[in-house]
Amino acid sequence: MIPIFDTHAHLDLDAFSNDFDTVIGRLESGTLPIIFEELLDQPIEITGVLLPGIDAQSSYRCTELSKRFSFFHAAVAIHPNYVVRATDDDWKVVTELAYSDFVVAIGETGLDWYWDYTPMEQQIAALQRHIDLAVRTAKPIQIHCRDAWDAMLPILRRAVEANKLTGIIHAFSGEPKQAMECIELGFYISFAGSVTYRNAKFLPLWESAKIVPADRLLIETDSPYMTPHPFRGKLKRNEPTLAVMVAHRLAELRGTPLKEIAQTTAQNAQQLLVVNS
Repeated sequence: MIPIFDTHAHLDLDAFSNDFDTVIGRLESGTLPIIFEELLDQPIEITGVLLPGIDAQSSYRCTELSKRFSFFHAAVAIHPNYVVRATDDDWKVVTELAYSDFVVAIGETGLDWYWDYTPMEQQIAALQRHIDLAVRTAKPIQIHCRDAWDAMLPILRRAVEANKLTGIIHAFSGEPKQAMECIELGFYISFAGSVTYRNAKFLPLWESAKIVPADRLLIETDSPYMTPHPFRGKLKRNEPTLAVMVAHRLAELRGTPLKEIAQTTAQNAQQLLVVNS
């Protein structure tokens, strides 16, 4: 049995509203939504899925789902792209939820310079607000960083130096140097479907995947987004059982057996997240 812990899946979104029970069934049985010949004789077991909130309502839904299913764990936050429309009441909801026993992390939060939905200064202020919440609750933080490494790393460095802070760099998209800087700060690196893509522009990401120490390695799907190769464009969306494809790609890149990658990443996620619940 191959254990899989997906550290980032947005199962509360509308993309799953029409067949949520079917998706749950595949999680419970460890069944992929599509056949992958290389894994036909290697059954998987979903040991956990982290559901990150992107706004107050999403954070509430993720928390409620974590109460219903033992393999779900919730994270709460306001995504940087949604900060611009967050109200004081929204922040109050997220803050109150953060103290729930069903919430194991603060996220997803961070900086996104790719999209222009929220002014940079507002994103930075919101990130600091989430960092403060993570410190107060003694829970790890889940970081979204897109085209914003120059701003992100100094913020994380100051936060780590001032407080006991750890967490996950979600859907890591950087280069080896950035990965190692995050690791030196005590963060875990989570790889998503992008590490399976075969375009040459992902070469720095492949190199990053080779050098991350095993005890800092995590996998995720970012469902319903970032469907892994070779199913990208063939499925209407991504879902948590396909995290095994990320593990499969990491096994290729690192020259490590798939089961070892799966066991290591699942254990890392359990130690970082579940023990904090």
